[in-house]
Amino acid sequence: MTKSLLPAFIWLIVIVLMSTRASVPMPKFDLLASDKLGHAAAYGILSWLILWGIRRSLPDGTLRAAHIAGVFLFATAFGVLMEFVQFTFFPGRFYEVDDMLANAIGAAVACFVLTRTGAFRR
Repeated sequence: MTKSLLPAFIWLIVIVLMSTRASVPMPKFDLLASDKLGHAAAYGILSWLILWGIRRSLPDGTLRAAHIAGVFLFATAFGVLMEFVQFTFFPGRFYEVDDMLANAIGAAVACFVLTRTGAFRR
């Protein structure tokens, strides 16, 4: 692992720790609940950190569509996996489709905004 991906790896560990701790009763489906906004923010930050690390490790520093799509797919798949792990291995945790949607939305927004605003240009 390159040093530039270290912040993304640390944040990934934070997500795992936050996703596997004890939970409160399952909320009703509401994508604008603070819990869902937290999911979107966590996966948006994860996507941003991964893209930042990839950009820094590239010789020309130019992100390509494959990098962006790969990061989005990774973050979304990781969010689905964490929901499955929570439900399967941690009593009191739930498998919530709206959490997975919030994770994907956060990843998509980060990928879109950061690549469109020029935040990754040298």
